[in-house]
Amino acid sequence: MGIRNFIQKLAGGQKTKGGSRIEDYVELQVQGGGEQYEAPGRYVKVFKLKGFADVDVAATELSDGNIIILDIKPLAERSMNELKHAVDEMKNTVLAMGGDIAGLSEYHLIMTPPGVKVERTGESRAQTFEETMDRVRSSMGK
Repeated sequence: MGIRNFIQKLAGGQKTKGGSRIEDYVELQVQGGGEQYEAPGRYVKVFKLKGFADVDVAATELSDGNIIILDIKPLAERSMNELKHAVDEMKNTVLAMGGDIAGLSEYHLIMTPPGVKVERTGESRAQTFEETMDRVRSSMGK
């Protein structure tokens, strides 16, 4: 049963508040034959930060509208200086494009594309980015 038939059945062919008859309205057809809407390809992707070169890969994914969960442990175990440099570069890139970055855990960061923010309110407030990085540095003893 179409929308118009359904409305007619409910209203009994009576006039609407504006004075026009329900029969005067046309049922709209969904473009594409009424198939289910499929959202554009936006994903949550998980990456391991193994080196500074991975910064470009993450930036490309963010510009494509994907959310990145970044495992920084591989680089943290190898070089804290390179980790700091890579994470600072990522932070600047994410914030420059209007996204957001936050620590999820000791070795995981989340980066979001423009228009998606990480909630930081109430008891579930995530630790700030800097606090997370300080914990990583202290746990690595470097």
